Amino acid sequence: MGLAFTTITNSIAAIAVTGVTIKDIDEIPESVLPRMCPIMYPEPDGFISGFTYERNSTGPGSVALATVNYNMTYAFLYTPVGSGRGLFDVYDDMVSKVGAILDKIIVSDAITGVVDLTIAEAFQFGAVPDPTGNMFIGTRLVFQVIEFIN
Repeated sequence: MGLAFTTITNSIAAIAVTGVTIKDIDEIPESVLPRMCPIMYPEPDGFISGFTYERNSTGPGSVALATVNYNMTYAFLYTPVGSGRGLFDVYDDMVSKVGAILDKIIVSDAITGVVDLTIAEAFQFGAVPDPTGNMFIGTRLVFQVIEFIN
């Protein structure tokens, strides 16, 4: 069995959260338009980080048991900065939507391809850029993934 990056991202993209568009790794927008918000997608710059590999048995790579740890970072964009909707105007609904996303991802059994998926970092709501540098009010969601392979 190999790494499950795409299985995990497919599972996350398949969850349904009312009022939020969730994109898969092959659907990352080049630029986010205001009408696309709120939107969550894999962060193109540094999506996979903190990768570690620990071999748990002997033998060639195709049969050796191993534990793999890494982080997956997602961007969550709620509304454009300067849209007349300040952080505290949207804070309640934005936090509620992030909570609904987290509920679907870490509390339910909706995500496949992992042994364990937890929150890796506390969230800091504020200005977050889209891939072209346009600024949005939102946050980054960082998930720690543990996989057992082979």
